[in-house]
Amino acid sequence: METMKKTNQTSRILRELRDKRFVTNIDLNKICYRYGARIHELRKEGWNIQREYERPGVYRYWLVPERDYADTY
Repeated sequence: METMKKTNQTSRILRELRDKRFVTNIDLNKICYRYGARIHELRKEGWNIQREYERPGVYRYWLVPERDYADTY
């Protein structure tokens, strides 16, 4: 059951990152409290997720599109 919950949460976070230009830690916290662990899992799978400080207590996350990788080669 725990693995299924993690998978569902990870999928929801990835969907949010794909659908929106960026999401904040406040948005991700509504999906799950341990969003940092889910972001870590996605990064281990190869997703390029960036983070930027916005203001005290708020960070912005976004997914770097794959086409940006190709531009660097």
